[in-house]
Amino acid sequence: MRIIIVGGGVVGSSLAEHLIPSGHHLSLIETDPQLGQNLSEKLDVQIITGSGSSPECLRNAGIMEADMVLAVTPNDEINIVVCSLAAQYGVVSRIARLRDREYSEESETVDLEKLGITSVIHPEKALVDHILQFLTTPHAVEAADFEDGRILFRGYRITKDMELANKTPLEISQLIESNTVLFAAIVRDGKGMIPGGDTLILPGDIVYALFPRESVERFLHLVNVEYKKRRKIIITGDCFSTLELAQALDSTDNNITLVDPDLEHAQKAAQMFTNIQVLHGDCTDVDLLREQNIDSASFFIAASNAADYNMFSALLAKAEGAREVIVISTETSHDQLFNSIGIDHVANPRIIAAREILEIVSRGQIGAVVKLSDVDIEAVRFTVEPESDMANRQVKKLARKLKLGSIIGVVVRDNKMILPDGNTIIEPEDHVIMITRHKNLSQLAKLFKGRS
Repeated sequence: MRIIIVGGGVVGSSLAEHLIPSGHHLSLIETDPQLGQNLSEKLDVQIITGSGSSPECLRNAGIMEADMVLAVTPNDEINIVVCSLAAQYGVVSRIARLRDREYSEESETVDLEKLGITSVIHPEKALVDHILQFLTTPHAVEAADFEDGRILFRGYRITKDMELANKTPLEISQLIESNTVLFAAIVRDGKGMIPGGDTLILPGDIVYALFPRESVERFLHLVNVEYKKRRKIIITGDCFSTLELAQALDSTDNNITLVDPDLEHAQKAAQMFTNIQVLHGDCTDVDLLREQNIDSASFFIAASNAADYNMFSALLAKAEGAREVIVISTETSHDQLFNSIGIDHVANPRIIAAREILEIVSRGQIGAVVKLSDVDIEAVRFTVEPESDMANRQVKKLARKLKLGSIIGVVVRDNKMILPDGNTIIEPEDHVIMITRHKNLSQLAKLFKGRS
């Protein structure tokens, strides 16, 4: 496809970086000349310096031949104008990154199609969904959901007291009396491997598993995590993301406290929620944290726009006994630093938004790419097209077609998860979650795509 990306920040550059290996023809429009120069040195894409809301810039980027436009600048109005112009030029797919939730696909007052938008991504909603994945399965080192949250992908570091320790996947499947968990990958001593049925899981390993949401309690038992429907969660922040997160948790059974550093913002929040305690205060104040019994909190989430406040409040909460802390940060360079000083999770809204857009870009053929941290193994969802090489074939007969280092993880059919064996037949329209190496992605995509 010929794709134009408007906006070269973290979202735009992340999109370009992930789309290049798929062989798409990319052009990127960026207003900042220095950022554009940096991107041209790093990425093999055409860089156009200027505004994406300029018809001339769009024409220079190849809008007349484009199949898709991704408008991902930080400015909602520019992104809307870009999509509107792209529609006039006949571009079929026009995706906008919009912060204002009035422009949602469920809106009854705004017709996105008339604005020229075919799909929209809301960064705050994507961020909240990402955080909720960790709240569902405490102490996971990595979390992602497939199939609208019906299939969970989780990574846990194994300790010697866990049921998984010193057992093989085959032994574990006999333990749980149901073939509902796939052990998809193991990271050991910094190296990733795709385990077989007889691979021994050792203490210190990070094990990644796929399982249906209804099996979450059973899986948590395997990793020594107590399953609770009600946990104490403290959120701090004074921005839109903070309110979005609180709103998502307001209807749950959890015990939620929102600590807002801004008095006016706190008063607004207090009027919004019925099941959340809202306080005006500063979570870098240790006395305030102790008053809120931080040592009994399952989660402390620092979700303001101020990275320093998020970091310091989270470190203090951790030191005072919070079980798990999550920090929101837009600084990609801080991730390893945060992890090294005791922050459990760093959620970058820009990178999360880029992942959501990638799934929309590839919907129908490939989606929900989850890369395991620091190793070359990914979990990728493909849809089986009727005329593809994968359709109507037994798994055992597909082995030769799959590249070394690729396995069929699970099959989702009629909203049900199937752990396939050699005799399982892959059917058209099945969703197949593959465990693979990054270098195999383009070849796998061809196997799932219908022959033209």
